[in-house]
Amino acid sequence: MNMKPLSSYIGEELVLTQPSLLKRRYEFNSSSELLAQMFFPKLFSLMATVDFFDTKYEVFKPNLFKSEIGIRKFGNELSFAALKTNFLRTKGTIVLPKGEIINLKFGAFKRICEIYSEMDELLLEIKNVFSLKNKNTVTIIKPSVIIDENPWIIMMVWYFLIESRKSGAVY
Repeated sequence: MNMKPLSSYIGEELVLTQPSLLKRRYEFNSSSELLAQMFFPKLFSLMATVDFFDTKYEVFKPNLFKSEIGIRKFGNELSFAALKTNFLRTKGTIVLPKGEIINLKFGAFKRICEIYSEMDELLLEIKNVFSLKNKNTVTIIKPSVIIDENPWIIMMVWYFLIESRKSGAVY
C-alpha cells in the first residue's frame, strides 16, 4: 500500500464496506486501491485490528460501560488517542497525540458523521448509504494536515459507528 496523503483523494469517492456479512472484516477503498482494512479477530471481540498504509493499530474500548474508544499501535499497551462522545452520542471529540482536537457531529441514526478541525472547519464526512453490504462513503471536503498525519481517524470513527449500530444504540 502506498503512503499517499488522504487529502490527495479530494473529489474521489472513498468507500467503507463489509465485503462479507459473515465475517467481521471491513475495507476502506478508493476507486483503484485498498487503503486500509479492519477486522475483529474474535467473534464477540471489542478489539479490532486495523492495517493502514503498512502500519498496524488496535482500536478498542478500554471500559465496557463507557462510550470511550482508544487506539494504540499494534502490540503496545497504551493508547495514543481517545474518542469520547456526549451522553446522547450526537457529538464527540478525538484528542490527538500532539493535543489537537478533532470534533465529531453525528446525524440521526448515525447515518452521517462529520469530522471538523478545532477551528470548526468541515474536513470530511462519512455517510451511510443504505445497502445490504453496509456501504459508507467518505468524502474529503478540505485538505488537512491533521487527517494526512492521522489517517487512522477514519477507521476509529468507523469502529464507533459499527459498535453503535450493532448495539442498537439509536438515539
